[in-house]
Amino acid sequence: MSRYRYGLVLVLGLLSLSFGIWRLTTSQAQDTGDPLVILNEDNIKKATVLVMQVSDRGSTPIINCVGTGTLVNASGLVLTNAHIVQETDECTYDRIVIALTIRVDEPPVPTYNADVVELNRGYDLAVLRITSYLDGRLIETNTLQLPFVELGNSNQLQLDSTLYFFGYQDIDNKVVQVQRGTVSGFTAEKQIGDRAWIRTEANLPGLMSGGGAFDRDGRLVGIPTILPERVAGTVVDCRQIYDTNNDGQIDDVDRCIPIGGPISALRPARLARGLVQAATLGIQPGPSRSQYEDPLSVDPPTITNLFVATGINEAEMPINVVQTAPTGISNLYLFFDYANMTNGMIYELRTTIDGRREQALSLPPVAWNGGGRGMWYIGVSAPTLPVGLYEFTLFIEGRQAASKSFLVGGDTSNTPQFSDLVFGIDNALGELTGTNYVVPEGNIIRARFAYRNMAVGTVWGFQWSLDGVPLAGEGGASTLTWESENAQGTFTDLAISSESGFTSGTYRLTLFIQPNPDADLQLAALSDFIVAGGAGGANNAEAQIFSEFRFAQGQQATQPVNVVTGNFAANVPAIYAFFNWRQLAPGTPWTYRWLVDNDVLLEEHTRWPLENDGENFYLALIGSPTLPDARYTLEIEINGIPFTSNVSAGVGLGQLPVEAFASAEGIQMTGTVIDAETGQGVRDAFFIVLRSDFSVEDFTWNANQVLGRAQTDRNGFFQVPILVPRGTEELPLLYSILIYAEGYYPATADGIGVTDTTRSPLDIQVVMNRD
Repeated sequence: MSRYRYGLVLVLGLLSLSFGIWRLTTSQAQDTGDPLVILNEDNIKKATVLVMQVSDRGSTPIINCVGTGTLVNASGLVLTNAHIVQETDECTYDRIVIALTIRVDEPPVPTYNADVVELNRGYDLAVLRITSYLDGRLIETNTLQLPFVELGNSNQLQLDSTLYFFGYQDIDNKVVQVQRGTVSGFTAEKQIGDRAWIRTEANLPGLMSGGGAFDRDGRLVGIPTILPERVAGTVVDCRQIYDTNNDGQIDDVDRCIPIGGPISALRPARLARGLVQAATLGIQPGPSRSQYEDPLSVDPPTITNLFVATGINEAEMPINVVQTAPTGISNLYLFFDYANMTNGMIYELRTTIDGRREQALSLPPVAWNGGGRGMWYIGVSAPTLPVGLYEFTLFIEGRQAASKSFLVGGDTSNTPQFSDLVFGIDNALGELTGTNYVVPEGNIIRARFAYRNMAVGTVWGFQWSLDGVPLAGEGGASTLTWESENAQGTFTDLAISSESGFTSGTYRLTLFIQPNPDADLQLAALSDFIVAGGAGGANNAEAQIFSEFRFAQGQQATQPVNVVTGNFAANVPAIYAFFNWRQLAPGTPWTYRWLVDNDVLLEEHTRWPLENDGENFYLALIGSPTLPDARYTLEIEINGIPFTSNVSAGVGLGQLPVEAFASAEGIQMTGTVIDAETGQGVRDAFFIVLRSDFSVEDFTWNANQVLGRAQTDRNGFFQVPILVPRGTEELPLLYSILIYAEGYYPATADGIGVTDTTRSPLDIQVVMNRD
């Protein structure tokens, strides 16, 4: 391939180039002080779409629900909120319509239909794929070249990091808007961790739910998320814009569009990365041996046993239970038991301090993600939490469910406390061993916990339970008097035994302390743990649950078909992972995840669906139509404890091809093609930009030589959907372009330079003469 001997680097101001029968003008203003998100603002706006649930009523389409979305690749993948594309009582639809922003100063234009290809209801995230035009004509998605953005690293965000929010702010004002804000904090949630939510005080309009929050580099790092607020189960803001009952007027009896807001919480982009990767690669969860379904209940959701802890451990259990916290604390975790819940329900935490609403320490209406029953937590944080009387109030579907008062700023220096509960079994000497939160079946379970400020004679107690039912009999519960003369230390003499052995299931140990002679026993520590599997491993104290992992190409009557001992051949339609299990109670919480080349593709928190012991449980991944070359890994956890090691298999070459993911980093190339005689825009002209390795002379009409292409609209305007990569001031990347229009002389140019300071968009004006 030829290299350029001469190149043209764009400089400040306006530069005109004459080419005889046509003229090219490029313009751009360099401003090295602007962040890339500003340089690429137009591209981000054009990657921001309006997502509409539409019902077809005769020849009139009716919009039932609406939100914002973001294109995350050029072939038409849209990232948005799951609630925007799911059917509910308020939102029913025949199809999902995607409206594109053609010009940034004009409302979006309904252009395509889309299907849901990946969805996580608990995270409230979904990925759509554009599949057809509005008239139903199918689209070859690999022919699309739409503007798109890349996901950034949301873990790098810090307090006060600057964010730029893109989305639609109102049903009647459909031009993409940009709003600036900062990170005001992070909210923790079980199964996700300390950064389950990114918090902001920007107070975004509810219609921006599903849109994008971008960092200074123009990477999507968060998805603004809120469900429509409810009071006693009824949506608060629901707007009528159509005469849906055909009575000739728009009023309260017409169907309405539910709107949430204001938005103060963002789902971090890291939770969407696996969904986007799976959709990009065409990978979906395949069949499994069985799936757990929560028992149907006619009883309403309940929340009980609220308490506060100052930290969590690796099993996401509370490290302590506190009635008050000292001045200067930065984290609080509100724990509670729940029952009869359903993933996708709307739940909310409202926090007040001395009667004042604290939005940053609350959680707005969001989707429930914890299944039907269990123990959950929400964590609030700040560099220093304000002193005062806190009131935590939980709402389910707009109805108050439970509340808890808590004091920050009290004196805890002399308060008797228990903390850091952990469990294990006895070794040959009767000593605690194998401490964690998954204990093998046996005859004795021993607990260890830390204590401080305990005085001789202090009344304390304990209660063991299994699956929510207190264990009776000797050792199941007791009220005792503290005997140790040490005010602080570690207690290991608490154990429970069973001659017949403990069956598998979810156990809980609850500890109580009477803080003074005039008080009742108070909750002092609590932790759940799992009994499962047989003893093995180090010191014969580790739970051995899963075994005989193997991969196959399929299954028949739960038996593996075509077992693969090495790597799979290329272009296999599916892979199946089989394993055996023992002593695992039905309903036990467990987590499995699939990784592709060590990146998490999908993660599922569920409960064990089958009997205690068995063979040939299987999980699968399927491709569309085949799985790409890569290394696929299965991981299994229970209570944060890993139970797999190197369970992986390669497909084909065993790694993803380099070109599997397109890059959205660079500048936007836009412009106008104008008729030299009339000064009017030339419609349907083709603009082609070549990869930097090729000049016009090299071009042989090979698609691999083309970086991007665009077609002008009726005004002669074009935008290349693929961002043009940047070079540096010292070594700019040089590009060649070609412009063709019916009835005009073709135009070409080499040496258009792009550096790290080139402002986006780079606007190119082409004046063409008729042939």
